[in-house]
Amino acid sequence: MDSIILKQQLTELEQLLVQPATRLSVQLLDSYLADDFYEIAATGRCFGKADVLERLPTEAPPVISQQDFECRVLSEGLAQLTYRATIQRAECDGLSYSVRSSIWRFDREKWQMIFHQGTACEPF
Repeated sequence: MDSIILKQQLTELEQLLVQPATRLSVQLLDSYLADDFYEIAATGRCFGKADVLERLPTEAPPVISQQDFECRVLSEGLAQLTYRATIQRAECDGLSYSVRSSIWRFDREKWQMIFHQGTACEPF
């Protein structure tokens, strides 16, 4: 697959995952996240897919702004997307900033996220 097209596809998926409609939908989250999904949050907490499906739909969705997407192919059907994010949480007054990394796997007919990590960073 062309690297420009791959970057565009994965960026669109990553942007969909931060939308309130997606974060509040178990069905959509289940579709985008692989069964073996694993996350290390910027707080250091770790989550599996079941944790995400249980937790996200009950939370007030934050406003997340994403920028500076980069994509690299790790192997056939496996790619990493990195970017920077600014997050405004409903329960907090200030913004938080993170550098994020997601690994996506092409499984059967679609891309699914298998890993995500957010690392807190200084404002950018």
